[in-house]
Amino acid sequence: MNLVKQAKGNWQYLLNAMEASLLKDLLKKFPVTGDVPARITKTDTDPKAAEREKLLNESLVEHRQALKRQAMDLLNANHFKKTEQDYRFTLTSGEREILLQILNDIRVGCWVSLGKPESLEPPTTFPSALERARHNWMNLAGYFEHHLVDHG
Repeated sequence: MNLVKQAKGNWQYLLNAMEASLLKDLLKKFPVTGDVPARITKTDTDPKAAEREKLLNESLVEHRQALKRQAMDLLNANHFKKTEQDYRFTLTSGEREILLQILNDIRVGCWVSLGKPESLEPPTTFPSALERARHNWMNLAGYFEHHLVDHG
């Protein structure tokens, strides 16, 4: 994935066929983990804290649903255009930020679901195929985040 052009709030990247396929697959899988309720505080006994926490979690669910719709929008043909051998992936600045949010959600969500391992190296054995897949998705999301941020 290489940045080929940035002008007037538009970003164009060149992806090889494998990268395009993997990015599309990641977007289709989003979200890869379920909603995790957020806790505002572990010690606050104020009854209003529970209400604030409920509102926060409702807002987080709505935000994730909006990101899911936006992930599907990124899959349309206007974004991925086939060239002779590769794909030209075009984003506005806003879409680029949304893609970074989606990739970060995937990466961090997978990391949390794997038990927040200190080492990001793959273990020699995985207890399940789902854990193997989540480890791969986590690293793949990191790969695309790196290329979006490092080249822009």
